[in-house]
Amino acid sequence: MDIRFTNELHPSRHDELVDYLRGPRLGMPKRHYPDYDDWLGRVHAELGKQQKRAIVALDGGNVVGAVVYQRHKQQSDVLEIRNVTVRPDMRGRYVASFLVRNLEIEGLRDFPGVTRILCDAKRENREIRLFLLQHRYVVAGALDLYGLGAGEDLVFSKSLLVRA
Repeated sequence: MDIRFTNELHPSRHDELVDYLRGPRLGMPKRHYPDYDDWLGRVHAELGKQQKRAIVALDGGNVVGAVVYQRHKQQSDVLEIRNVTVRPDMRGRYVASFLVRNLEIEGLRDFPGVTRILCDAKRENREIRLFLLQHRYVVAGALDLYGLGAGEDLVFSKSLLVRA
């Protein structure tokens, strides 16, 4: 195993990243996000325009994990985690933890002025809920965020302000 983490994925590899995101995700059945394929269709272009950013984990040059993030479209001081994916055989190796922690650092550099992070997860997705709670995210609300009848979403928040 030779895992390398980078936020400098060459645009020629954006197709590879999007194809990777089509695979298994951290405890997310496809029924939870019925419009996921439509979202993936937009990711490539948004990565190219740098509206979305990604940090990827590479093992031997192959993508084994990724986090996709962006500045919130309505709240300029908020960063959104849009996707966290780790290949099933790489779970338990803290790949997702490393990706998310580095997103918290790089997000401040990529999007000056952000002060907190938001992300969402289905209420019934115990695995990702525990992951976020372990990384000091707090539940900020609950609603059917996407209105697709796929279940209630929990919105998680974490402050990026440095405390003395």
